[in-house]
Amino acid sequence: MTTRSSPASEAASPPAADADDPLFVASLEKGVRVLEAFRDAGDSLGLTDIATLTGLGKSAAQRFVHTWERLGYLVKDALSRRYRLGPRVVELGYFFLRSDRLVSMAAPHLVALRDRCGLAVHMSVLAGGDMIYLLRLPSRQMTLAEMLPGRRMPAWCNSAGRMLLAQLDDAALRLALERSPPRAFTSRTVVETDALLALIGQAREDGYALTEDQVLQNQVGAAVLLRDARDLPLAAISISAPRHDYPVERLLRDIVPQLFRTAQAIQHA
Repeated sequence: MTTRSSPASEAASPPAADADDPLFVASLEKGVRVLEAFRDAGDSLGLTDIATLTGLGKSAAQRFVHTWERLGYLVKDALSRRYRLGPRVVELGYFFLRSDRLVSMAAPHLVALRDRCGLAVHMSVLAGGDMIYLLRLPSRQMTLAEMLPGRRMPAWCNSAGRMLLAQLDDAALRLALERSPPRAFTSRTVVETDALLALIGQAREDGYALTEDQVLQNQVGAAVLLRDARDLPLAAISISAPRHDYPVERLLRDIVPQLFRTAQAIQHA
């Protein structure tokens, strides 16, 4: 199976513009910043919104927005004069998912796992202090937002992210938490640094991570690492389920062994 960089190497922040890097195209970075401004947008953004979110001047923002619109990556509403992401953005994601070796190798096994347990199954990778879902196979109870791949989440707050973070040492973990201070999603979300370090350390020791009510009330999660032929971590595979159906004891008995078997099957595919 084709290997990826380990989570430790992925934990660094994306490269910033460097005056000493002759190959870095600063204008391209600014253009991509315009698209990334839509990450937290509920629907659409006006030109002033985009300029504010990106830190660009309004004139520069207008040029980038116009270019993205001409290329089909942004769509402008003629009446409101506001912008939203265009279908070509989804097309880029399709190109990646179609050609990624890990996704193609893992998908049949994850579908089989979902069919056996009837629960939502995911595969995610580390990106800085966050995690990004590459595959999400939904259960009937999931909302649209929970079904879509490509979503970025803080890694510390769920089982898959904690397994990915478990590959880092405590110093790197503290740095990641300092860069993105934890915030509570529910009344039970663990946000204290020392408590999170202990939970991630326990996941490192056990080889699996369990969570309860960390992002959504009445939701539990279980995750293990997916490794390559050299035993280097590639991604995390996880399951989410209703807590009233899957207390911790049932997760350990019924779900964690299935996750381990699925990870081994993918590793040796």
